[in-house]
Amino acid sequence: MAAAFPTAPLSPVAPRNNVRRWKLLAAMITILVGAAYLITTSMQTSAVYYLTVTELRDRVATIQTQPVRVAGHVAPGSVEKIDGGLAIRFIVQDEGGSFPVYYSGAPVPDIFGEDVEVVVEGKLQDDGTFVAHTLLAKCASKFEA
Repeated sequence: MAAAFPTAPLSPVAPRNNVRRWKLLAAMITILVGAAYLITTSMQTSAVYYLTVTELRDRVATIQTQPVRVAGHVAPGSVEKIDGGLAIRFIVQDEGGSFPVYYSGAPVPDIFGEDVEVVVEGKLQDDGTFVAHTLLAKCASKFEA
């Protein structure tokens, strides 16, 4: 006759492992949700529309409160230094229109001048003036290979 071996009762360790797994899973989900939130928030604050002068003119009513980037050329004869050279006014244009830009703040790029392609970032005011807080000038084509 075969001897029957008594089986040991289930150890209380198994429920503890399940609790640990659930806690670890909850912590991982919390970290992932937090990271996704931070990424989304940072992208929304740095997301800026990129428009041409014509596109900005067409969307004035819908973009008035948002910061935008606008690309165009500086109109010849329109650059005016004000406040002792600490700020400038100029007209940015493309084939579809133009508008005045007021820029103050960081130094103006060295290659900035008349008939240079620029990108300005800022907001369009109610009077039609674009107040820029960033001014980027594109290098002339003579620098290209």
